Amino acid sequence: METFLEAARRYTPISQQDAEYCYSFFKRKSYKKNSLLLEEGHVAHEVFFIEKGTLRQFFFNEKGVEKTCNFAFETDFLTDLESFSKQIKATTNIVALEATECLVMTCEDAAACMRHSAGIAAFFSRVIEMVATDNIRRIQSMLSQPPEQQFRELVQARPDILQRVPQRYVAQYLGVAPESLSRIRKRMLRISKS
Repeated sequence: METFLEAARRYTPISQQDAEYCYSFFKRKSYKKNSLLLEEGHVAHEVFFIEKGTLRQFFFNEKGVEKTCNFAFETDFLTDLESFSKQIKATTNIVALEATECLVMTCEDAAACMRHSAGIAAFFSRVIEMVATDNIRRIQSMLSQPPEQQFRELVQARPDILQRVPQRYVAQYLGVAPESLSRIRKRMLRISKS
């Protein structure tokens, strides 16, 4: 409960009573490494709050090539937002990269929580706003920054990412080949030593 409460308060001021009410709708679930939490083509009925572990969100492009679009770590929320909010088929997949513990809430329960109190509705609105803002920043970064700069910012934000996420997925996320990511890492290492 405390982890959730701390994370909730990062988004918006929420009363203890509202936080406890909201928390009561979450179910704790454990996922083994490589468990598929959401499959493209199915409706995202759940939102995941990560207590421990790492999730990866990805899709297949029109050529069938896998593309990583997001990672989520402790105290992050993750779902296919469009599928969850509109209850339509998901265009992404979500998989556990390591053994992961999540608090899981259904779309129906989220709607019930939001109807219960303006404070909870404000909390969920803020979570959605933050997810949308992060997605916009990610797109801007992809369109305006070279992969080396994107990687530098990713490592600054998540210093442990290379210990927790296989390099091939980080490369996919940056839109480069794994070999290119290796060269970027070597260049950054040389620069940091000089």
